[in-house]
Amino acid sequence: MMDIRAVRMAPLVACVLWLGMCPALAQVQTNTPRDDVEVIVSPRESGTQSRVRDFFRSMKQRIASVTGQVLPFTKCEKWSVPKANLEAVKKEAAKRGVVVTELGADWNHVMRSAPADTQLNEKQRAIMELAKAGKATAGVKLMAAPPPAVLEHALMKDANNPAAPRDAGKITVALGDNRTKTIIRTGVEIKPDMCIWRGVVEETGALVTLMWWPNGRMAGTMQEPGRIYSIRHMGGPIYAMIEMGGDRMPQEHAPMPVRLRSDDPNARDDPLVNQGDASLLRPVTLGMRTPAPPALKQPQQKQVVAPPAAPGAADVVIDVIIAYTRKAAANYTDIKNELVDLSIEEANESFRMSGLGNIKLRLVHAYQTSYVEEGAHFDHVWRFADRGDGYMEEIHGLRDKHRADVAVLIVDDPQGCGLATRVYADADEAFAVVHHDCAALTYSVAHEIGHLIGARHEPTMDKVRTPFPYGHGYVNGTKWRDIMSYKESCDGCPRVPVWSNPKVLIKGEPAGTPQQDNARVISEQAARVAGFR
Repeated sequence: MMDIRAVRMAPLVACVLWLGMCPALAQVQTNTPRDDVEVIVSPRESGTQSRVRDFFRSMKQRIASVTGQVLPFTKCEKWSVPKANLEAVKKEAAKRGVVVTELGADWNHVMRSAPADTQLNEKQRAIMELAKAGKATAGVKLMAAPPPAVLEHALMKDANNPAAPRDAGKITVALGDNRTKTIIRTGVEIKPDMCIWRGVVEETGALVTLMWWPNGRMAGTMQEPGRIYSIRHMGGPIYAMIEMGGDRMPQEHAPMPVRLRSDDPNARDDPLVNQGDASLLRPVTLGMRTPAPPALKQPQQKQVVAPPAAPGAADVVIDVIIAYTRKAAANYTDIKNELVDLSIEEANESFRMSGLGNIKLRLVHAYQTSYVEEGAHFDHVWRFADRGDGYMEEIHGLRDKHRADVAVLIVDDPQGCGLATRVYADADEAFAVVHHDCAALTYSVAHEIGHLIGARHEPTMDKVRTPFPYGHGYVNGTKWRDIMSYKESCDGCPRVPVWSNPKVLIKGEPAGTPQQDNARVISEQAARVAGFR
């Protein structure tokens, strides 16, 4: 069995190795004297980091006990300075265009309430108003982050030291209204231009993801019982902390459009809601191309759990193109970085946590489409997928150009969280639509791509046993549900980013059964989808 905590710690190893290569400016003392002060040293103007290095060399000649380390992302430095020499260092720094910031007791506070007199521009005010008007929104607070180098130190302190005390990996995030959360770092993934920081809330174990860039910009999510928080960058050090009620989030799939219902408008059996498969209503639509032939049924297989991928297994990469509407983009300062990238990273984390670390989504292109949202999710997804209907025709050429296996359209339409063209799609119909609030917060980009690969909901919602009898989500009573399951099946319990898998443990309990093993579906079918382009 694989413990979910062991999976989550794996990215930290890569960070340890990477950070271990960073140069030290001087041998750091293992026992810092009590009268030493820790400071962050950064250039007053961006692009002049060499001033900091030159300044250190000068100070080291004058004050031998000064020690320091390079912060690899911002290229600023963290020094330990004898308290008696601190004022002299500050005065010399001012002459050289260098800023010295003392690290106080609150050095690890990465989010605070913004000053009361913070002024917002027109675009920022518009983003705030859209957030407040969201159907799932329970509250919106204006927050502020520390300078980039201070933030880097808070997030990365002792990440390259396995023997560091537990407190070294803790940060504090303010939620507004004098509420704060302490978050324990569980993993860090370093990429060429950004860092993905993951942790858990100390009191509850709820998951937290922060994406961080060297200029100090952040975006992220935090899960709490009954609440989900979205961290959106507003520009400079200012952020919106958007609190959403789990019970207010859209249902997983919007119901079928009224015009497509049978004679009984109150019919309870809605294939879009129950199965998330838009192709089931395809025959009753008009003016659309003939649907692709249904996939051949797979032969009945023994209900045996496939072994996890062997260490060193070849990567399976599904290339994704994401389009977003102007209406969706209006909710963000930079939707590509703050939402699109985040949703892809959250999907990849779900694979790692499910013993599917060799399977990855790769964003190959993201762009804003001119499509004006009108109608239901069913309309959006087929307008996106169809050729020759006059809607979003550019996607087909772009998909071929960038060799994207799967295409996703992000909209601002809270009728549902998303919809895929079909379960177990072919190359022509590997399309899905996702509401922006759900894309990362409830892992809906991953959920819809899961449908396209062949995964289904939990049996309570979807009793169909094809194409894979074991391809269903899993719900653990009222404790939690997996990435393909409905909150209605567990009295609103939280979703965890795991694909049903009896070999993965969540708090000591299996995340699936041999009959509910979507991880097996993903493992067996991801390569098929990765070969679409």
